[in-house]
Amino acid sequence: MWSQLSQLRTPVDDLRFAHPALAAQFERASRQLEHAGVRDRDTIMDNDSNMTDGLLGKQASQHISLAILREDLLTKIRALPGFERFLLPKTIDQLLPLAHTGHVVLLNASKPRCDALVITATSKEVIHVPLSRTSYNDIIRMKRQLSGLLRHHGRVIPRGEIDREGGTAKRIRWEPDDVFKSVLSDLWNNVATPILDVLALLSLPAKRPRLFWCPAGPFTHLPIHAAGLYDDAANLGSKLSDFVISSYIPTMSALQKPHQQESPTDSTRVRLLAVPQPSTDGDLQLNGVKDEMKFMRELTPSSPFMDFQEADGTIEDVLAKMKESDWIHFCCHGTQDRTNPLDSGLLLAHRKRLKLSDIVQLSRPRGGLAFLSACQTAMGDETLSDEAIHLAAGMLLAGYSGVIATMWSIMDSDAPRVTRDIYQRLFGDGKIPDSRLAAEALHHAVEALRDSGAPFLSWVPFVHYGL
Repeated sequence: MWSQLSQLRTPVDDLRFAHPALAAQFERASRQLEHAGVRDRDTIMDNDSNMTDGLLGKQASQHISLAILREDLLTKIRALPGFERFLLPKTIDQLLPLAHTGHVVLLNASKPRCDALVITATSKEVIHVPLSRTSYNDIIRMKRQLSGLLRHHGRVIPRGEIDREGGTAKRIRWEPDDVFKSVLSDLWNNVATPILDVLALLSLPAKRPRLFWCPAGPFTHLPIHAAGLYDDAANLGSKLSDFVISSYIPTMSALQKPHQQESPTDSTRVRLLAVPQPSTDGDLQLNGVKDEMKFMRELTPSSPFMDFQEADGTIEDVLAKMKESDWIHFCCHGTQDRTNPLDSGLLLAHRKRLKLSDIVQLSRPRGGLAFLSACQTAMGDETLSDEAIHLAAGMLLAGYSGVIATMWSIMDSDAPRVTRDIYQRLFGDGKIPDSRLAAEALHHAVEALRDSGAPFLSWVPFVHYGL
């Protein structure tokens, strides 16, 4: 499903430049087909028991007609010089240049074996790294260990404290530090180290390079970025973050550069849209949101490159302003719908949910940063383990080139601190804002949180997606 949606939303900038009328027809047909697919799913879910054969038949007929129209347009486009492989699966020669920003590692776990496929900026071919030290059962075991630990509201929180999933947490019997040390050491020894060894990255660098993880299957549920040894005796050089700056991608297409590459200059103006939790909605109030918003209100006016705007919190207002803004920052409750992942979303005014299905239909220029300071915004669907279906991937599909998100519920008190550290690095002290530096800014913010003595449950969930 995700790859199909990605194809429907693939940028057609080159086609638009060379053949604008045909590009407009194709985009319109793709958008109608995409909207019909999401609308049909919602209609069936809402009316399953009362759905008539006639209505189902009519919707199916409309869908087929749109699909035929789009295929006819594809045939016309592929007959044009230079567009012979338009939207066809990329060849190896087309995939290799996508490693322009850093190394790309595709992880796969299957019952026969586990493997990594590696692409580097200088690759002439894909590098195969057998992960012979681990097995499918090992990956499943680690996934289940973390799932058991996180099942109660996504994390363990001292009684009475609030998380951003919208509730107070319950105490559970597992010792989280022991679970994390076990899982993260296995990931370090059996997954990360063999890959770093092949890439010749096991020497401490002066400047840490980017590494993009593209996990599949049960790997999608594991915090690969935090792999390492965290015993008291562990030294510098015993964890992945000592060597690389990690990001995730749901597919290789997430590394496609915007047609107009973002190159900030001293004339850059970045429009930052903030979407805070409404103060009158009856959900448990996130006190940290006040600190988060206060910091952004104070910092953005001091930057000569930032324009700050707040949304009123309604779905309509947020979607409209997302089209106009360059960066967006959500600080509110978030939730993952494990039954219907496209219904996962962010809770806005009037207790309405901005769903993933709403976000993926958004049409905006590609580029910019989405900061999802909420819970479970990069948590995949366990029933679709081969697909990274979550809000972070949806933001990439909507056009943002980079996304900061969380794998599970975060502490309300941690979010303002991480936000402050990231934005201070990105545009504080008169810096020209550059969303391409978000992964590095998050890396340092999480490193500071970890080194302050914060538990694994506080710092591990923060992740970066995209460029």
